[in-house]
Amino acid sequence: MKEILKRLEIIKSCIAIEDEESLYPQVHRLYSLQIDDKVKDILKLIEDTNFQEVISLIDQYLSQFSSLVVHEDKEVQGLKIELKVLEKELLILSCKIEEYHNKINDFNARYHKEVGVLIEEILILREEYFEFLYKKEGKKYEYEYFEAKKDFENFHQEVKKFKLDDPFELTKKEKIELKRLYRKASRLCHPDIIEDTKKDKAEEIFKDLNTAYQQNNLKKVSDILNNLLNGETFSCDSDALFDRNILKNKIELAREKIKLAKTEIEVIKKDQTFILINKIDNLDEYIFEMKHELKEEKENLVAKMREYSTTI
Repeated sequence: MKEILKRLEIIKSCIAIEDEESLYPQVHRLYSLQIDDKVKDILKLIEDTNFQEVISLIDQYLSQFSSLVVHEDKEVQGLKIELKVLEKELLILSCKIEEYHNKINDFNARYHKEVGVLIEEILILREEYFEFLYKKEGKKYEYEYFEAKKDFENFHQEVKKFKLDDPFELTKKEKIELKRLYRKASRLCHPDIIEDTKKDKAEEIFKDLNTAYQQNNLKKVSDILNNLLNGETFSCDSDALFDRNILKNKIELAREKIKLAKTEIEVIKKDQTFILINKIDNLDEYIFEMKHELKEEKENLVAKMREYSTTI
């Protein structure tokens, strides 16, 4: 009963401050509890977007159980707010990490799609060239040959990966919508802030959400969000916990996760591909110039092979 009363209080506060995003998860959560007909009537009014009488009905309902309403002490209230702030910061950092990874994946996919074949042809030619020199002149070119062979094998595996993971192509408007939906869905299922009893399920959904986001799969991200809004709901630790010691432990854990997330962001910022992406003003022009340079490199390599073979 205490949880039902507490969630009704939260719903009342959400309506008062017009926080629709926080309101409906509480409604779904109440449906999973043992509620009576009066509470069901209140929830039905909310679902019908008929808020005129909701607050007064909640007040009437709460007044019947005034002796059961246990007011949290000031320390617990402070701890819950502190945890909620940290949860929000962690979500923002997590979304930023996924956004950066997605940016790198988009670039790599486009890069391999546009110039991957040319690069592979050049690497094959380099391997053949140094193999020829190695067979003719022995150990003098042994290192170059095996390095060229390794470069081709590594790149070939990389190309195969991006062929398998080729993301959907989105317009600028669709990418903005993808980010918006992803952030909204993340707030509802991020395992780092979900109560322990449902963490495994949240992790499963969050993994699917991240995969869809990295693939630019706007439809799947939208479907996952709709399922979260209309199906099983998850409560954040800051909403579900009332024990002082547990809240303190969760706060400490959240701070540690925030620290790790910030470190990961700094690592990504130092990634050579990420640095390159942020230097490129026009990706189309960059790809065009890269194609031109690679074609020249290929022609020069072919010419060198022909020239060397005629002198042997």
